[in-house]
Amino acid sequence: MSGDRQQALVEARKLVRTFGSAPEPRRRAQAVLSELKRAQGWSAAAQREISAVDAWLQGAPSVTTLEPRLRALLALLA
Repeated sequence: MSGDRQQALVEARKLVRTFGSAPEPRRRAQAVLSELKRAQGWSAAAQREISAVDAWLQGAPSVTTLEPRLRALLALLA
């Protein structure tokens, strides 16, 4: 895994770790995705997963589903 992707994962994990204390959960979820999208070198499958979660987030899912979905994405990308 490239350093760029690894760093993006580290930063995204930090954001998810403090997700419960975020004043605006949807904004925090978008920040996690932004961190992942800015990294270069993801595989095509990883890019599809990131895009799928991004599209899902645009559909305004329940706030209670945000953190579990982000954690699942991070586990998949690791």
